Amino acid sequence: MFKKTAFWLVCLFGITLFSCFPGFAQEDKVAQVAMEYARTQFRVPKDWEIKYLGKMESQIPGFLAVKLLVSAPDREVPIVIYVDPTGEKVIAGNLFIRGENVTRKEAGEPKPRKIDMGILELEKSPNRGPAGAKVTIVEFSNFECSHCIQSWAKMKGFLGKYPQDIQYVFKNYPLQRQGKAFDLSAMISAVEEVNKEAFWLIHDFMF
Repeated sequence: MFKKTAFWLVCLFGITLFSCFPGFAQEDKVAQVAMEYARTQFRVPKDWEIKYLGKMESQIPGFLAVKLLVSAPDREVPIVIYVDPTGEKVIAGNLFIRGENVTRKEAGEPKPRKIDMGILELEKSPNRGPAGAKVTIVEFSNFECSHCIQSWAKMKGFLGKYPQDIQYVFKNYPLQRQGKAFDLSAMISAVEEVNKEAFWLIHDFMF
């Protein structure tokens, strides 16, 4: 009964998760063009997120200034792409007027990304074994990683052999901020917040 409940719980969260991400067909065409152009023109890695912040009239006649935010691993870089209202013409680069860099002024300066150190606290992550164990092993793992699968096979053996001596802490760590691995990790993390036992059931199934 418990396994059946956990299965339907996962399905429910999966449907909810993927319904929260509308496709580009629902996006503003000008924003879509700017984001796609920025990714290709500036060679933005696929695992870096590009967010659309807004658009406004630019000082280039017939063009809109589209403001985007590129999230690099260590910083957030705002950029501006100029796109005409039809989405057919694009201008990228710095616009200078009377010696002033208007593009940089409109975009703003890059900022270092803030890291929530609280996410590293062991008590906030799924764990197996006694809290007062002689050894605590913390693993940053990814459900789409073949090496992580091999690692868990060995770890499961250690936990079975030394049940009172080892505490295992699982840190959900998808390598990319977008794509299947991230979506899967987000879904399973949501299950963990609802039921700890259901999380470990799904964890073992995935690995």
